[in-house]
Amino acid sequence: MTRRTFAPDPGGLISGAIMLAIGIAVTVTSLGYGIGSLRRMDAGFFPMLLGAGAILLGLAITLLHGLFPTRSDEAETPASETIDWAERWHRLRPMLLVPLGIAAFAALLETAGLLIATFALVLISGLAAEKPDLRRLVVIALLAPVGAWVIFVLGFGLPFKLY
Repeated sequence: MTRRTFAPDPGGLISGAIMLAIGIAVTVTSLGYGIGSLRRMDAGFFPMLLGAGAILLGLAITLLHGLFPTRSDEAETPASETIDWAERWHRLRPMLLVPLGIAAFAALLETAGLLIATFALVLISGLAAEKPDLRRLVVIALLAPVGAWVIFVLGFGLPFKLY
């Protein structure tokens, strides 16, 4: 009978911590806009819900993949083997590029506008895929800003700067 030791996965912990930080920041920021009620929602209602969802997702990632990885997660990185740099980049790429895409969106939204910020978000985050199809990614990155414009500007009437 083998004894199982407690071995947290650093990648899962980092991913969970990033999602928790984003969720907490969004939730705290949304409280400044006012929540309102279910019948009469204020501007901070949906961001607060999204932030709470991100917090729950961050907790789930931290617990399930960070603190208590499954046996298949443990089998992927044997302690006796060293990992080459290409393998490390392959594993870190999603953890770095998805938050970088979100940060680019946040940085570009006010200055460059909704269309460019959404394009950057989709393009940068899409590169985190295991084998990104660049043609498909560029098409999605070109169509997503149009969808964001239709939903948020035309649909909800939000006063976003477009470009």
